[in-house]
Amino acid sequence: MNHFSVKTLLIVAALAAMILPANAKPKIASGSNCNSNWVNNSGAMACFIQGEEETRAGARHPHYVACAGGDIFCCQDNDSGAQNCIAQAKSGLPSRSMLAKALRAAQRARLKQ
Repeated sequence: MNHFSVKTLLIVAALAAMILPANAKPKIASGSNCNSNWVNNSGAMACFIQGEEETRAGARHPHYVACAGGDIFCCQDNDSGAQNCIAQAKSGLPSRSMLAKALRAAQRARLKQ
């Protein structure tokens, strides 16, 4: 191989590396982006309870509440590390039974630690 062929091969390899998609996409929504208002969303509260139950059951990828741009999502990671999120519609305050259920789930999770 001559000098020109080696340079061409390196340039093509570098371009291919930049163009090919990465295996894991960056996570857009994050729990650290949420403020305390998410607890007032019944869909997010249901997601939180589901995630606590899945964690207790040993689920590989439990659901979790995440936020981005002021929106609240119920997310679950997949095996490749990407997020699958569903926006939670704004609704009224969660019921007392929903809050009690979330409190019990959080206490059970804390006791398991």
